[in-house]
Amino acid sequence: MKGANKMKRFLNTAAILVFAFAAGNAQPIQRDSQLPNAGAQACNANFAESLVEHQVLESKSVVEPVKRIKILLRSADFLWKLDPVTARTYFAEAWKMANDRFKETGFEQQKTEKGMITRLPDQRMEVITAVSKHDAEWARKLSDQMLADFEKAKDTRKPQDETRELGDLLLLAGRSATTNPELSRQLFRRVMRYRLFSHWFFAFNQLGRENPELAISLYKEAMQNYRNESPRRLLFLSGFPFANSRILGPDKFRIGDNVGGLSPNLQLQRLFIETLFSRIAIFAASEEDINRPAEIDYHSDPPYTYQPEAAYMVTAVRELEPHVIEKFPDMLQRHGVAKSQAQSLMSADARRRLEERDKGNSNLSASFDEQLAAVEKAHDDRKLTDFMIARLVFWHEKTEEQFAKLEPWLDKVKEESPRKELINYFWFLRSKLAIKEKRFDDGEKLALKVPEIEHRALLMFDIAEIQSKNAADLSGLFDTLNRLSKLVRSADNSVAKAQLLLGLADMYQKVNNSVALDELSESIRVTNSLKDPNIFSNVVSRQIVGKEYAVFATFSTPGYDLEKTFEELGKRDFQMSISHANSLADKYFRTLAIIALSRNCIETAPTKAKPVSK
Repeated sequence: MKGANKMKRFLNTAAILVFAFAAGNAQPIQRDSQLPNAGAQACNANFAESLVEHQVLESKSVVEPVKRIKILLRSADFLWKLDPVTARTYFAEAWKMANDRFKETGFEQQKTEKGMITRLPDQRMEVITAVSKHDAEWARKLSDQMLADFEKAKDTRKPQDETRELGDLLLLAGRSATTNPELSRQLFRRVMRYRLFSHWFFAFNQLGRENPELAISLYKEAMQNYRNESPRRLLFLSGFPFANSRILGPDKFRIGDNVGGLSPNLQLQRLFIETLFSRIAIFAASEEDINRPAEIDYHSDPPYTYQPEAAYMVTAVRELEPHVIEKFPDMLQRHGVAKSQAQSLMSADARRRLEERDKGNSNLSASFDEQLAAVEKAHDDRKLTDFMIARLVFWHEKTEEQFAKLEPWLDKVKEESPRKELINYFWFLRSKLAIKEKRFDDGEKLALKVPEIEHRALLMFDIAEIQSKNAADLSGLFDTLNRLSKLVRSADNSVAKAQLLLGLADMYQKVNNSVALDELSESIRVTNSLKDPNIFSNVVSRQIVGKEYAVFATFSTPGYDLEKTFEELGKRDFQMSISHANSLADKYFRTLAIIALSRNCIETAPTKAKPVSK
């Protein structure tokens, strides 16, 4: 009976799809009509299920593994409550494809148009993440299977991939901390079976924001588990208790993170300090530890030799001293013993290397004005380098006054190509500051100095995002979007243009659904004109490469999302959204768009946008 009902629904779906496609090629209609949505009656769970089933069948001709996996995951996620048996079948098929692909290709990467190498997602983790939202036990078993394969191959791994699965699992554990804390705990404990590595620094920061109580509990477990790790690695756990953006020790400027939303914890600070002091005592009494050679980072090109272990102990104890005096005076005697033990392990060569590193770190920790004074002195001494100026451009959190002081130095960069890139990035950052401070007119004027349309558009999206949060300024938002639309439509057809138009459609739907659909239609037209476009990239990047330095910056573009845009527009006009989805020439894009907007039929009721006249 169920099969007969599905066939009947399938035929009905096919008929509606034909109608929707015809509607999409008809003359434009008034989309902001106050009449009830003509397609609302069709937007229900039964219809949506049939629609998705039809798309899955139609998309079987999409055989490229990564695309096929994504279709299966989206379909399984959608069908989980409606048809769990079929959903599990799709998840299982996706896992097999992902696992087979990894055995064939290993970790994948691609080169961007600007020559940057980016790592592509591990499709096995894509499946595990999707499954974890519905069946934590199954996700854990898949993780164990992935780690079993990791164990077999870990000795033959490329250095840059040696902890890839572990890092991905820590990321998933952090994301699950709120929705499924037990799964999060299990994944953290699973990764604790392996050696301490740098991802733990970021993992605890993420966990601390998502679930502070769980973070405290797991941090205590981690300290117990890793108490015998090498001092250098133990410092990966030095940031979280203090809510520090960097770890302790000579490598502090190699690892940094945003610690917004985190607070210092005196109990965990004491635990870390006690563990470190105990580790120093054990190290100083162990001939094996004392003779241990410095580790090498093979990720770097050329490979980078770390400082001797004694240097990490000496530096950490030195940096902790003011804190111990202020917060833990009862530990001063132990601090003195640890300091003496660490110093006794330092050879003359180790002291020399540490002094050189301290000097370099001192330059990096100098203030903007101190760095600028160094630039001025180097210029007077005829020792100025391009990198010294570039470092100021990339200096974090500059004020408008500091931007003004830096501007005259940009023309002194000797290499032509890096000079142009630095100048462009300078104006981008200066515009971004003006927008953050809600100096929108200044921000838009400064953005005009940025030549790349996608970068300039990103700045105007920032303005629109701030305006969209002010219900009393929808007309201002509309005006900003109109200027942005004119800018984007003036560009040549490209992936960036298609993405920007998607972003516009997403923003316009906050004020005028009719115009939003027009932008969506234009995005589809551009997408259809391109050959195999990757419209799912969600970052805009800049690369500045000189003879002696290379700097990369990336900015997320959360609004440029095909699935999110269709889902949002489908809430307001389901029928027209289906029509637009069917006008996507690429079957892969079409399937994902229809699945996304179909979610509205089982999750939300249609709503209307507030119309604003153009």
